[in-house]
Amino acid sequence: MDFSGVTEDGGEVKSPSSHYGIAIKLNVGDRKTPAEFFDRGFVQGAVTAAFGKNFDVEQTESIAMGSDVCCYKLTAGGSFDWAAALKTNDMPSFCDTPARALETSVDEDTIVNTLAGLDLSGNDKGIIPAFGVNLTRMYADYYNKISFNFEKELVASRGSTDLATILLVEAGHICGFFTMGGIMCSDEWYGLVKPMLSTKEDWIHGITACINALGWGVWRVMEVNDQKMVMRVYRGYESLGHLRWFGKADHPVEYLATGVSAAIMNLLYRGDIESRPELTPKLYQDLFQTGGGYKGKQTKCLAAGDDYTEIEVTLAG
Repeated sequence: MDFSGVTEDGGEVKSPSSHYGIAIKLNVGDRKTPAEFFDRGFVQGAVTAAFGKNFDVEQTESIAMGSDVCCYKLTAGGSFDWAAALKTNDMPSFCDTPARALETSVDEDTIVNTLAGLDLSGNDKGIIPAFGVNLTRMYADYYNKISFNFEKELVASRGSTDLATILLVEAGHICGFFTMGGIMCSDEWYGLVKPMLSTKEDWIHGITACINALGWGVWRVMEVNDQKMVMRVYRGYESLGHLRWFGKADHPVEYLATGVSAAIMNLLYRGDIESRPELTPKLYQDLFQTGGGYKGKQTKCLAAGDDYTEIEVTLAG
């Protein structure tokens, strides 16, 4: 991002690349309005911090809409209450994270330490290509505020959490399919993790070890076979975010973890991930939208008062 055209009175910020713009253009297609909301908010936050006053931001060009660059026009002023937006709740105490419950040939400590030491910084275009996919450093609070405010709006308009649950878990399915699937098909996986794997179930332990290097909390496989998996998540970032920004939940809220857990089971036992298939939209539809696949259900949730989140993944009837 180029902030050289900005003064305390306003100006213009340009960016020749955007992870969000590229991803939305690929996955959504033609748009009539800009979609780089994170970038726009980052620009607004950066100039507010730099000059100590609020700015209004208008996006005038968008990569998601087909432009070569993103442009943001800044005008000094605005009445956004930053202090109120940063107000958080007191956090409860949490239980200790237990040791791994199941025997496996996977050396999780080696995987976590190796992945944690990788350079996952952006390239000259600001993109992080790794594990066969484009990664982004998604801030947990950004994801949490979007997800749970989205849920609140749907509850207000529809009277229940049903639709929000379906859509947010589906987002987890997509993340699990492309991101976890991409990791399990990557050269990095075959160089580091694949030599440790002796059984199908070891693939579950291997990808769980990778997840534990991502900052999503600590995941523990409690039970796994071709019929069922039980996954526990300690200090999952969805629960922590709900507690921090929205308080205690009256229902389970670990949507992404639920979708990712189901995706892992579908990839392993139905998608033949061991053969390194091409992760196409058609394969996704076959695994998740034709019936008979694995579905996840939250049976415990940290944000709702349990000591941890527990997700049971079983074959749909």
